[in-house]
This record gives sequence, structure tokens and C-alpha cells, in this order.
Amino acid sequence: MNGLDHCHRKGVAHRDLKPENLLLDENYKLKIADFGFAAPVEGKDGGGYLHTGLGTLNYMAPEIHAKQPY
Repeated sequence: MNGLDHCHRKGVAHRDLKPENLLLDENYKLKIADFGFAAPVEGKDGGGYLHTGLGTLNYMAPEIHAKQPY
């Protein structure tokens, strides 16, 4: 949660958070990986929403499946 909070405070939305993108380092500290789908939290147009339907199907937010801004 601290890692996600840090990303959000820096203005970054991961958009593909799933077990495969959570890694453990040699000290068993959790790390977030694969920011390939990352986008600004405020949306690419600055309107406060994202619109692109991408990510891993079974981990997508319901809004994405409903083709709504998220």
C-alpha cells in the first residue's frame, strides 16, 4: 500500500497491478514492477480520468469493462 500511495502522490497510476507485477527482493521487501501501462493520475488530457481499455482482462476495473472513464 505504501508503494501505491507513493506512486499516486507522484501522480502515477500503474494500471496493470496484479500478482505477477509484485516482486520480493532479497530481504522479502515487496516491490511493484512493470510500469509499461502507467499513466498520469489526472488523465492524459488533464481531465481527471483515463479512457484507454488496457491491462490484464481479469484484473481490470469494472469501469474499463463498461467502457466508462476511470
